Amino acid sequence: MCLVLRKPVKKFTSNNLKPYILGMILLVTLWQVLSLLIGQQTMVFPGPVITLKYTFELLTREYTYRCIFSTMLRMLLGFSISLILGLVFGVIAGNSDYIEKVLSPFFTMLRSIPTASLIYLFIVLAGFKRAPMYMVVIICFPIIYEGVTGGIKNVAKEYVEASRSDGASLWEENIKIRLPLAVPYIVVSMASAFSLCFKIEVMAEVITGSTIPGLGSAILGARSSDPTNMVPVFAYSLISIIIMILIDYLTIAIRNKSQSI
Repeated sequence: MCLVLRKPVKKFTSNNLKPYILGMILLVTLWQVLSLLIGQQTMVFPGPVITLKYTFELLTREYTYRCIFSTMLRMLLGFSISLILGLVFGVIAGNSDYIEKVLSPFFTMLRSIPTASLIYLFIVLAGFKRAPMYMVVIICFPIIYEGVTGGIKNVAKEYVEASRSDGASLWEENIKIRLPLAVPYIVVSMASAFSLCFKIEVMAEVITGSTIPGLGSAILGARSSDPTNMVPVFAYSLISIIIMILIDYLTIAIRNKSQSI
């Protein structure tokens, strides 16, 4: 299965920034209206002002940064494992249609299994601490694998045949020819996987109920300590959303850079 490169994402300029600002204003307005309708007085659905105030308070606490660091560390470890596995299996499958077909059912299964089922499986096999990291691996590995396989297979045959005529081994052919030419495909798949990593990590921390520091654990802890006060939950969620947005902007920049190569 080949990964199709998408058109470069438009960069933000003074002309196209105005709709995004308008969208943010409408979003905050809708948030405030829903808060008033659902019940800001009982803190079941706190509004943007009180949420921002509590968010700034959280940003003064050492625990918040320990949670961010712990979540980011596990996310990066999971992504690194996904990248290594994706490169190894992607190169192998990219060089052999037979092996790609053999591996196809496994990746179809990985993409089809409900996320919740996998989380509970990893809790049993690896424990609460490592389960979220392994979830990142399982979700991101197929994306990177597909990108590497597609990139390897889309290398022009002329380059491959030229390297073989020069007596290059299979190892040299992949290292010097296939992988460098497949870089745009690989980078796009890495960017797509990376943008998912943080979301998967936080979600898995919430579901596993892990007590180790992490943004997902902090959200769950805040929810459990006082179910009637959702302000801490909204504040931790807002911090997570901001980090996700920053990661998304980073991946957009990486995609634009790779597609201009």
